Parts: sequence; C-alpha cells; structure tokens
Amino acid sequence: MRRTRSNGRVDAATDVAIVGGGICGLTAAIALERRGREPTVYEAAAEYRPIGAGLLLQTNALLVLERLGVADRVRETGVPLGDSAIRAPDGRALKRFDLNRIERAEFGHGFVAIHRADLQKILLDELDATVRTGMECTAVTDADRPTVRFADGTRVSPDVVVGADGIHSAVRDAVVPNVEPRSLDGVCYRAVVDVDLPERHRDRGLEVWGEGSYTGGAPLDDDRFYWFATVSESTAAELDGSREVVAALRERFGTFPEPIPAVVDALDPDDVFATELEDVPALDRWSRGSVVLAGDAAHGMLPFAGQGAAQSIEDGLALADAVDRHGDPAAAFETYEAERKPRADGVRAESRRLGRLGTVQSSLGARLRNLAVGLVPASLFRRFRRRRASRTTLPDAAVADGGPDA
Repeated sequence: MRRTRSNGRVDAATDVAIVGGGICGLTAAIALERRGREPTVYEAAAEYRPIGAGLLLQTNALLVLERLGVADRVRETGVPLGDSAIRAPDGRALKRFDLNRIERAEFGHGFVAIHRADLQKILLDELDATVRTGMECTAVTDADRPTVRFADGTRVSPDVVVGADGIHSAVRDAVVPNVEPRSLDGVCYRAVVDVDLPERHRDRGLEVWGEGSYTGGAPLDDDRFYWFATVSESTAAELDGSREVVAALRERFGTFPEPIPAVVDALDPDDVFATELEDVPALDRWSRGSVVLAGDAAHGMLPFAGQGAAQSIEDGLALADAVDRHGDPAAAFETYEAERKPRADGVRAESRRLGRLGTVQSSLGARLRNLAVGLVPASLFRRFRRRRASRTTLPDAAVADGGPDA
C-alpha cells in the first residue's frame, strides 16, 4: 500500500507501519483492517511467546473488543469476575464491587482476567496483516516524511507511522523529543502462580492496601492466579537474588487475606519478575507530521487504576476510525487526539494518585487512608464506575449512561 506523498492523502493504498506488536498495536491493526487498510506491524520481540503476566480487562476494554468481534473469545479464554474488593491487611473489606450489578447489568460486560499472552494470541488470530518480529525500532527520522530505523539495520519509509512501542518508545522522540518516564518510589513484582484456589476465590479479584505495600490479583483459571505486589525501592534494594525476594514476599504477605498467603507460598522464584513503577508525563502532543503515538508510548501509566491495557485498546479503535474518516493525516490525528487525549491523560493522573495512596509508607498514613476509603459512600463508587464505562471511546456509537444509583 502506498500513498502519493505529494497529495498527502490517507486512503486504502496508504502504507501504515505500526511500530510495536503488543496489545495496542495489534488492536489498531485489526481496527484498520476492518476499515479496508493493510497495515504492517513491526514487533521488537523475536517471537511471540507465552510469557508475561495477567491483565484485568475492565468494561471499557471489552466494549471496544466487542466492536472488533473478539469479546466473546476473550471471555471464553479468560475468567469473567463476579466481584472484586479492596481489603485491609487484616481482611476487613474497605470496598466491594459487585460487577454483575452495574457493569454487566447496565453495559453488558463486567471484568475479565486473562493472561497477556492469551489476549495477544486472540488478537493475532484475528489479524491478516503482516507482522514482522525481531524488528526493534531505534529511531524515526523526519516526521513529515518518516523513515523507521531498526536495530538490525533495516529501514522502511511508510506513509504513516503509528508508535505503539511502549513506555520507553523510540518513536516518541519524533513527536516530542527527550521525554523520559518518571518514577514512583516502588518496585512491582508480578507472577502467574500455579495454585489450587478455593471455590470462593475462582471468580474474585482482590486488592489489599497495606503499609508501604500493595498486593492483589485475580484468577486466570481454577488453578492459576495472576498476582502482583509493590514494595518500596529501599526494601527491594536490600534483597539479593530471586530466592531472597520470594522469601521476603512470603514473610511480608503471609498474614494477608486469602488467597494471598497461598499464592505467595506457591511462588516459583524463576517466575517472579520485577519492574519499576513509572509512567509517562502528560505530553504536549501525540502526533507530528505523519507520525502518531498510541498506547503506553502516548500515556504509559502506573498499574493502580488497572487501565493501562484498556486505554491502549481504546486508542487502537479510535485511531483507526479517525484515519478512516479523514483523508488528511493531520486532520485524522487531530481528531484522534481530541477524542482520546483528555480521557487517557485523566486516567493516567488518576492512576498516579492511586499509586501514591496505595504505596503510603507510614503506618499512620496507611491507617488513615484505609479509614477514609471505607467511609467513601458506595454510591460515589458506583457513579464513578458508571462514568468510566459510559465514556468509553466508541466511534459512531454512544454508550448510554447507567440509570440512577441503586
């Protein structure tokens, strides 16, 4: 597919390169295909492997995936959650969320926990476009007439470049140079754990807000659990080697509410991986010339709102729709940014606020935080959940607001 550079039009012959074959890039590629485009996806990994951790896909993500025709398969592959809760370390419920009462009853979808690799496989199966693996982008030059450079020396000069290459995006420098992710004091440990879950925990999500520690997760099936936990950077720095890390995690979380003790007791040191807690500051712009950003490259966020994947999925559909509606790249990207940037930046800021709350280090601060969360009216949480789902970016179709608070 090729665009005549002299007229700057975007049509079915436009050569679209999507840099990054993760969830955002694959979603965008599927959405473009549904609109008659044939993008090429360039993925840094040498191959797609069943590694990584879990995802909690909230209602807004599933509404977009339904539009792309894959929501049913996602539900069948993952675990639809019946409820979720925020708890204190002693087991007290600070807030409970009945996902059938609002999300499923009013929007048709609750939350689904799924392994990241399973979601990627579903998206890949839906995609006819070429996906080239082992293509690590190192730079994009000349945003108006872009050339993408890869680590193996390959260069391509597409008409449009979509930077979906993650929080440490190389494409981003072509749009907003010299932007680096910013850190929050803490390290996040993740694992998919083989554990025999009690029946009552096989469709429940959980967060536990402790003192300087935040942990939780969700079942991926009857005997696998996606688990995460944060500790301060100073605590993590004192630990040497994976076995020492796991021993410390078992000691710290061994008295937390079930199923956390059973999960950490079953941790395999080789399966636990750590990442820094970091996000991307609000960008001045998401596009320049023929280069546009999406997903974590545009708004990489901390994990505390559980919206990183969902906002990336919303980006993919919105970007493809804007490209389809506008013949001019500048107009398409302007529409996409107007529809998506305020919402994504708002969720990113929300996630950072929650991160500060969830990682409070002092015992007094943690007690006061948990007391305050417990006192927030349930109706306020329900209103917030309705707003999150009702404002899903779904081009050409409105999502009705839920009814009055019940």
